[in-house]
Amino acid sequence: MDEHEALDRYLIRLADIPRSELPKTRPVFRPVQLQRGELLFRAGEPADKVAFVTHGLFALWYGAADGRERVLAFRAEDELVCAYGAVLRNSPTHATAEALEDSRLLVASREAFDDLCAGHPAWGRALAKLTNRLYLQQDERQRALLMDDAETRYRDFLSGYPHLAGRLTQKQIASFVGVTPVALSRIRSRMAMNAA
Repeated sequence: MDEHEALDRYLIRLADIPRSELPKTRPVFRPVQLQRGELLFRAGEPADKVAFVTHGLFALWYGAADGRERVLAFRAEDELVCAYGAVLRNSPTHATAEALEDSRLLVASREAFDDLCAGHPAWGRALAKLTNRLYLQQDERQRALLMDDAETRYRDFLSGYPHLAGRLTQKQIASFVGVTPVALSRIRSRMAMNAA
């Protein structure tokens, strides 16, 4: 299947973009391949691209003062990857987007994406729905980190991302949950004992 067809399906689901508008994404979103460990963008860089994952897996993470990486989110197939907060602030990003697997994307420059969105009103609706979706995800993530214990956050990860659990290392999952890998091992052991 053509990678742009996956983007088309995503856009139709997101905001019912008219089929007559979909060809406009072809010159805007260009195919890019990244190998595992390569970065789509790094903290401190301008937030100048929007990417759609057609194959692969990304972590968006922050570098903490203690030198550890703190995973904000994972993005896999049929999801957008961008530093949206930095886009809205028109400032460099604080996050880094790293390929956790060999990955293929469709990447648009921020300028070309903005021009696309300024066209047909359907693009504005798509952008509004995307903004709402990202806000709700961030709000839920913030609530969980502030209010839930680590075991609850791990259980929520397993139920919310069952398709990713087998693709991630314990270290990556622990970083997302907000604990060390050793603490995650203890949580897993305790859960296994309680299930027995």
